[in-house]
Amino acid sequence: MWAIRGRVVALSDDRSVAPSESAVFTGRVWIDDDGRVAAVTRSTRPGPARFDGCPVVDVGGSLVLPGLIDLHNHLAYDTLPLWTEPSQAVPFAHHDSWPRARTYAASTTWPAYAFITASPHELLAYVETKAIVGGTTSVQGSPPMNRPRDGWLVREIDDESFGTGDRNKVLASVLTAKPADLADRANRMRAGSLFVYHCAEGQPGSLVAREYTDAESAGCLQPRFVAVHATAVDAAGFARWADPGAVVWSPFSNLWLYGVTTDVPAARDAGLAVCLGADWAPSGSKNVLGELKAARLAADHAGWNLSDEDLVRMVTCVPGDVLARGWGRQTGRLQPGALADVLVLRAERGADPFASVVAATEEDVDLVVIDGVARYGTPALTAAAGAPDLTALTVGSRDMRLSLTHPDDGTTPWGWDDVVDRLEAVRADPQAEITAAQARAAAWAGSMSDEGAPLRLALDMPTGVGPVGGLPRDLGTIVVPPLESLMPDDAWLAQVVGRGFHAGVLDGLRAYY
Repeated sequence: MWAIRGRVVALSDDRSVAPSESAVFTGRVWIDDDGRVAAVTRSTRPGPARFDGCPVVDVGGSLVLPGLIDLHNHLAYDTLPLWTEPSQAVPFAHHDSWPRARTYAASTTWPAYAFITASPHELLAYVETKAIVGGTTSVQGSPPMNRPRDGWLVREIDDESFGTGDRNKVLASVLTAKPADLADRANRMRAGSLFVYHCAEGQPGSLVAREYTDAESAGCLQPRFVAVHATAVDAAGFARWADPGAVVWSPFSNLWLYGVTTDVPAARDAGLAVCLGADWAPSGSKNVLGELKAARLAADHAGWNLSDEDLVRMVTCVPGDVLARGWGRQTGRLQPGALADVLVLRAERGADPFASVVAATEEDVDLVVIDGVARYGTPALTAAAGAPDLTALTVGSRDMRLSLTHPDDGTTPWGWDDVVDRLEAVRADPQAEITAAQARAAAWAGSMSDEGAPLRLALDMPTGVGPVGGLPRDLGTIVVPPLESLMPDDAWLAQVVGRGFHAGVLDGLRAYY
């Protein structure tokens, strides 16, 4: 048991915590041993009696808010740089267009395949760390694997079972589903599952709009339906969603590929919960902390009346409420009984808290708590919070600490340098490393689902055009680019300007860094 004291942005709908969800106050968040929030109190009031004498980590004037939720990603690709097709002169039409581009497979599928095959553990460590340094505590889009597991560093929304082994709390589909499969998902949503579906991703009026009408015909427009992108859906289409669920908005990726994005005002007018997702590294933000800035730029460019508080809610309490429909547990709010996933952000005293969150960078993330345990932060705060199994890493200009264990057992401490060195070894000779990994898998005598079996991951995006299932016949032709930085740096920001189809809207990202 312990507590955090600071400027609390609880975003609570519990009026015993605060009079409104917008309230900000100096207070304490009391964290129980079961990974839940026990209480949230103003500093003038005592905490629960059983917390007497427990450690209190004082973060001064820094903001204490719910951990950020990324409701759309493809983690297997998040080591890669931004991608564009040099020969493409106009925005892509829809999600079936760019996988056919000439450079897509070699730039995206092949290097991702090298890492998921030869260094799956290290890949997961790298991409989940890239999320957590941006304050993310839950992320959707973990790669399919032979041994699904609960979140090991951040919560992996697709696989989170809270120790029950029930992997049906959140269902997901990247590929276009057939009517029979959509009908099955409609029934499973009625039974309590959440369904996250890539839906109508492309230009308005393009053929992918039928994915939304097919989902509607199958009975999927329910409160537990989460439509990712839905950029081809118009206001009339959203209005037909009479029992509203959620839409995931990924403005960076939408603008980068298609030059258009989700009609957020129309979705909100229809009563839909609009959440943010960082999408994936080839066409998206580093994490949802970065996506907040893309959302600010996109909303301002379009003239939409979205406040900074509206945007912050899209990565905290709004997706938290959506997840609660499938998880049966509250997240995204700091209130009694909610999951103790907490973010501490450095901010100027007296500054508007919501504007501070939108403007914050990875260098402002001082502490990240997941399931009541400090997992990442400054050396001083992780030590004060009793974070276990710490390893050092550099994020931007800061020396930080990460609580990292090997995912095979979740208990063996793991050094960040070991993670990076292994990925660099795969980069140096992908053919040899892939071949060796394939040999190890072939030598395994038991079932690949058995405990102790070699971890195998799969790619969850189209493989593109290639001789053998999207891969080259000669693995020696695979080139793995340098690992992308954990936060936007000059090299990454330079990739944004003059590339993609955002017409300069995203050029403004540099001002934040």
